Amino acid sequence: MVEKNVRDLSSRKILGMPVFSCKEGLNLGNIRQLLIDIKTFTIQGFLLGKRKVSQYERILPFSAVFNFGDDGVTVDTVSLLERRGQNNLYARALHHPPTIIGARVFTTGGRTLGKIEEYRFNSENGKISGLEIAPDGFFKVRTLIKGEYIIAISGNTAMLKEEATEDAISIDNSFITNMGNAAETVKEKAGEIMNNTADLTKRFSVSISERIEKIKKQEDEFINAESIFLDDEENRMDFETKISDDLLTETFSDDLLDMKENDIDDQITDVEKNQKSDK
Repeated sequence: MVEKNVRDLSSRKILGMPVFSCKEGLNLGNIRQLLIDIKTFTIQGFLLGKRKVSQYERILPFSAVFNFGDDGVTVDTVSLLERRGQNNLYARALHHPPTIIGARVFTTGGRTLGKIEEYRFNSENGKISGLEIAPDGFFKVRTLIKGEYIIAISGNTAMLKEEATEDAISIDNSFITNMGNAAETVKEKAGEIMNNTADLTKRFSVSISERIEKIKKQEDEFINAESIFLDDEENRMDFETKISDDLLTETFSDDLLDMKENDIDDQITDVEKNQKSDK
């Protein structure tokens, strides 16, 4: 025999949970609504979602619950479920469900404590055992108020005894805190990435500009070198042409000189021959 584990349960966790019958082994549907007696602040039962094979919505009375597990709720047998409309006990809870989550909390002393984010109930008797209040008023941190301080819940307002503030317990929702920290971390990392990207882009742009300037400078130097080379080539050619001309002129002059000297020699030879003939 499985013993019941008496504990405080979260209303949000119970919503959507499947209900199983122990004897038949059937999945009877998922919990769609918690039915609350607003006068006694007690869970009367649970409205189950309508199944495809059924024409009616069914209610699981709180007293019929065999156990609340981590993954589901069990009932001894399917016959313990009631058809919606069969029992007037649930009429007010079905047609005028109280707004607990989101209700603004006040004390008899006139203080605004915040808004209800969640409520807890005892797994043995269904009594609302606590209200989790968001820091939106007197409380600066998420706070748990015991259910015994509830005076009334009507519309979007919950009235508590003034002593509730003295017996309040600060609680830390690790999931919300971790999500908040994760969001801040992601935000910081995104900022770092953007800054690094901007810095990298700036350095890349500067590097590109420097490379372009360097290439332009190399092009200018090449053009200047080519111009100097061409000028030097023209000067060299002019110089070579001049030297060639000078050499040619000098050679031609030497030839003429040689020719003149030969002519003179010939003339002397002729003169000498004539003189001998005269004798």
